Amino acid sequence: MTNDVADWRQALGWYRGARYSRTWLTMLIGMTLAWLIMFALASGSAAWMVLLPITVVVIAPLWLVPLSVITPDGIQLVLKRRWIPWADVDSVCAPRPGDEEVRLILIDAHSVLLPGVPPRAVPALRAYLAHRQE
Repeated sequence: MTNDVADWRQALGWYRGARYSRTWLTMLIGMTLAWLIMFALASGSAAWMVLLPITVVVIAPLWLVPLSVITPDGIQLVLKRRWIPWADVDSVCAPRPGDEEVRLILIDAHSVLLPGVPPRAVPALRAYLAHRQE
């Protein structure tokens, strides 16, 4: 393993190659549907036959398909089908109170949200960006 590979693995740590997908909204909807299915089954109702396919078709793909994938080469915004190489990233913004996603400033001064990437990832992303800019 070369030093460069070891460096980015150490800099990104947990977030290296991470796939982010579970947002609070999908968790809320998924848990609501799970409770509705449970109550439908407990009451002997046939409503679960409608709720279960809705859960499988709507919620499962949102949990299984990542919204953002962070790699040593860049960031893939999966649903937007956009690739952002690290060379195009100018800075990683500090999270504001209430932020649920990381914001990046690109070299062309545009701001990009990384859906599903939590604010606690900011220090690791900043460290990796600083390492790449050296």
